[in-house]
Amino acid sequence: MNEKLRILKMIEDGKITAIEAAALLTSLDGDATPPAPGRATPESTERPFRAHSEKPPSQNNRSLYDSSYSDLGTKFENFAREAAPKVEKFTKTVAEKIVDATDKLSDVFVPDESQRDPQRAPSPSPPKKEKNIAEKQVEILVMADDSNELNIAGLNGNVRIRGYNGDKITARIVYASKKADAPIDIKKLGGKYVLFYEQEYFYDVSVDAFVPERAFRAVKIENLNGNLDASTLSANEIHFSNSNGSTILADISAVNFFAESSNGRLSVSKITADDATIENMNGSTEADEIDIAQLRLSNYNAPLSIIMSKFSRYFGYLWRVETGNAKLGINLPTAYDTGYHIKARAAMGEVRVGLTNLRYLIKEPMLVEAQSANIDHASRKVNLVIETSNAPLLIN
Repeated sequence: MNEKLRILKMIEDGKITAIEAAALLTSLDGDATPPAPGRATPESTERPFRAHSEKPPSQNNRSLYDSSYSDLGTKFENFAREAAPKVEKFTKTVAEKIVDATDKLSDVFVPDESQRDPQRAPSPSPPKKEKNIAEKQVEILVMADDSNELNIAGLNGNVRIRGYNGDKITARIVYASKKADAPIDIKKLGGKYVLFYEQEYFYDVSVDAFVPERAFRAVKIENLNGNLDASTLSANEIHFSNSNGSTILADISAVNFFAESSNGRLSVSKITADDATIENMNGSTEADEIDIAQLRLSNYNAPLSIIMSKFSRYFGYLWRVETGNAKLGINLPTAYDTGYHIKARAAMGEVRVGLTNLRYLIKEPMLVEAQSANIDHASRKVNLVIETSNAPLLIN
């Protein structure tokens, strides 16, 4: 870069003053030694500081200073003309963002009447529309059929489902509708038992139900913006989904089990399944006594804990467990009939193994592969593929 342009750039960035720039521009011609940063020059209105050996500037040097000021002034004028549209555009953009942010903040932080200026009358506001809250009791007989399905979905409320030894669905539905005649009910549609309503007509729907424990081939329970609690269910296919609330699932048996959660705590306990997928995002996950043959378990941005006291239902297990940005801890039982083959990796973290009676094939801080000493003779073989990132991985 041209040295004169570099000096102008330093002025633009605020690294030097205009007076210092003038001296530097002059020094490029070899006629003067630039003053040290912060030192006053002969044109300064303040009294200049000089070392004892320093002489006053000569008349020739003074004329050079004056010439430099004139050139610098011209360059500043050109720079100002070019920069003006950019500055105007930047200022307008910042102003728009400030206004937008202020509007959003005013929507959230609206002072109540007690915080307003007592000398100023409160501005009129439109009346708030009250929710039409209602409650409905439902009872419906479930016919014996191998193809039965149950489908229940909540909205901005809590959902609780309990299985029991009976043949009826008994439910209490609490809801707030946007219009008084909006229909909501549990209906039988062929072999499907569905909580039927149109979401656009409701503010929130909460459900508390008892359902026959083993009457359905498939069960699907969903919720949005509330807690989900389900227990004592058995079916071929079971699917749970919840967002923005805690999820508690217990005493559930399935051939295929699926549970997904986001922005809330997920707890699964006493789950048995041939095949299962469990996913959680932005919430802690606790898995206790999940006797699952093939498991895919993932959790991100929150801790994951697995506690097992025994593997008893199957002879072979394959678990794939993955976390990101949070600690992963697994507690496994030590039993004479159970053998482990463990592959564990911690990217940007550390693998720590406290399980006993292992022989290591690979043992590095971030990578471990190990087998139980009794793996060849164990009647139950558990294969674990475990991975985490940006956090430690603990196996005990």
